[in-house]
Amino acid sequence: MNRPAFFATALVFATLSAVPLAGQDLTGTWEIASQTQRGARNLTLTLVQDGGGLTGTVTFIMGGRRGGGGGGGGEQTIEITDGEVDGSSFSFAMTIARGGNSFTQAFSGTFEGDSMEGTIEGGRGGGQPFTGERGG
Repeated sequence: MNRPAFFATALVFATLSAVPLAGQDLTGTWEIASQTQRGARNLTLTLVQDGGGLTGTVTFIMGGRRGGGGGGGGEQTIEITDGEVDGSSFSFAMTIARGGNSFTQAFSGTFEGDSMEGTIEGGRGGGQPFTGERGG
């Protein structure tokens, strides 16, 4: 390969590698489902990725089932903390306060395009797997 063609090819690859791949950003609204000892749990994540940082909220029904009644607490929205993104991996935490007590749940997982999966640690029952889809 001659020098001009080599440098042109190298420039194209350098430019493409500096641009994030489409869909490789967590920003958006995600519907999450996990199975707990008390049954199915549905969460809504509203996330904003800024480089390797991640901020946002988690919305869920405290002590009940979204859309299905089930008592206690009503809808809660909690700010996430310690949010990080590294390639297709992410992690963050949320602290839930209830009845004078609080506990932290740590989320970690991977994502690709509009799908994610991972584990929720902390609270009752240890690690709980989850799956999620980005909303339209």
